[in-house]
Amino acid sequence: MVVGFLSEVNMKNPNVEISADLLQSLQKVNVPTATHYLFSQGFANVYPIGIHPVALQSGQVMVGLARTLRFIPKREDLVEIQYSTATDRPHRDAIESIEKNEILVIDACGNMGAGVVGDMFTRRVQNRGGTGIVADGVVRDLSAIKAVDLPVYCRGSHGAGINRELMSVGVNQPIQVGGVPVIPGDVLLGDEDGLVVIPPTEVKALVEHCIEHDLREEFIRAKLDQGYPLHQAYPPDEELMKEYEAWKEA
Repeated sequence: MVVGFLSEVNMKNPNVEISADLLQSLQKVNVPTATHYLFSQGFANVYPIGIHPVALQSGQVMVGLARTLRFIPKREDLVEIQYSTATDRPHRDAIESIEKNEILVIDACGNMGAGVVGDMFTRRVQNRGGTGIVADGVVRDLSAIKAVDLPVYCRGSHGAGINRELMSVGVNQPIQVGGVPVIPGDVLLGDEDGLVVIPPTEVKALVEHCIEHDLREEFIRAKLDQGYPLHQAYPPDEELMKEYEAWKEA
């Protein structure tokens, strides 16, 4: 019997330049504002569900480009072969291919029984210029990971390592995290509210819109603190919008 193989659809992002300056500007945007903006542009599924910050300093923001890694449930004979050498493991290849301003994004099938990174892998991602790790799964050595000071998002922690239940099978392929598609080169933004996955074509317009939006909300908060009612201040009525424009220019 001849076994055929289906070709994987070649899903790539358009060739859009994402400069370091643009990523720096994105750090000024919060996740809820970015999520709302993308929804208004027709992107409804950009916020991974159940993926939380487990290593994030107060006020810290994670921004970077996705470098993806895919795991599947292990098959004992194959994982034994994979672990017979230190080099023939896609998860190590993914880490060693991380470039500056990239985030290691891991599809571990939502598995809760095997940590896909520990503090050693986390340190290596950071040393290569990576800006964070996101895993649809769990990590191990969480207290040591926190000491590295690299943002990490995942579903929790487990004491065991990868080969208890998983094996790595692919690098820089389309994956999912928390039910959200992630294509290599997608831009991720993370803060205390969670994560948002941004198509590269949307980043520039998102930054411009959201920075203005957040500035306006700063003004609105001040008005609410002064006792203005919601129907006048949120959203601002015509009179307050005139005051906002003057406040913004001051």
